[in-house]
Amino acid sequence: MSIQGKSIEMSAAADYLGTGAIEVPVFEREILDVIRRSSIPLQRFRQVKATGHPHRYFEQTAIASGQSVDPRNLTSTATSPTRVERPAFIKATIAQSSLSLFDKDVTEQQGQFAGVVAKDIDDIVSAVEINRAQMVWAGNDTSMSAPTTTQWMGGLSQISLQATCSSSASIIDVLKTTVAQMVANQTYVVRPTAIYLNPLLADLIDQEAKASRITLDEVDVVAGVTVAAISTQVGKLPLIGDPFMPSATAAAYGFAAPPNGLKNYFAVIVMESEVEIPYISGASDDPNPRLFQLGLTGNLAGQYIGVKFDTIIFKGASYAHAVVAVQRP
Repeated sequence: MSIQGKSIEMSAAADYLGTGAIEVPVFEREILDVIRRSSIPLQRFRQVKATGHPHRYFEQTAIASGQSVDPRNLTSTATSPTRVERPAFIKATIAQSSLSLFDKDVTEQQGQFAGVVAKDIDDIVSAVEINRAQMVWAGNDTSMSAPTTTQWMGGLSQISLQATCSSSASIIDVLKTTVAQMVANQTYVVRPTAIYLNPLLADLIDQEAKASRITLDEVDVVAGVTVAAISTQVGKLPLIGDPFMPSATAAAYGFAAPPNGLKNYFAVIVMESEVEIPYISGASDDPNPRLFQLGLTGNLAGQYIGVKFDTIIFKGASYAHAVVAVQRP
């Protein structure tokens, strides 16, 4: 059968036709849906109103220098604090769906999937959130001050303090030593609060702890989510698994390619108070993705668009945060 150039295959609607029996297909009203719609980092990182486009802030990198002198001959050289201007350009994340008026009316009239229209509209906002979650670590821009792509500059590209855990080294020891080195900084007060990593790397840490008979503590990171934690020089740091944390078999994010047969699994040690997501939302001052209905098109399809204007900044990228590349199969 053909309608307006479209081929439609018709088949029997009954599951069974027999004497005294007509069986027709009936579906469960609940749609199987375990699609990922959220991100723990985006729930924990602070959102702030952007100062404009670009968003600008100052970073102090040094204070005036003190000197030890003869108490009977007080002479000194004048010094000044050092402050650096930092810009970050705002990016746009968008998602769109078009709903046919006819299909919408049929669905509502059947009453079988009454909430599917509202669900699909809500999922436009979810699509915006998932795209943002993918850019937190692996956004492919290469500069905060001179953007080269439409994506964020991800944390793995922003953070320049790096360490490597070879295939023969203890993952836990390397993570703890890296934290200790960050805290030992005499110029900056660094207090990491979490370690973000791919769930596969978190599993490798669990296996190592089990083999070494190390008991990992547990902490709550967001409502309903409890993760393992390791003891460090700044206390217990949660090991937060993030499926959007990438791994690499080639050179990437400033790290050399791992040996043959191995991958670089990345663990990011974060001082979360120094991670910001500046956003722009006009007079509404709404830090959430916004949903717009554009009206009906010529074929009476409704267009819905979700949009969010923001970016992510890992302040103090050379000292407040660190990336550890763990080489494992």
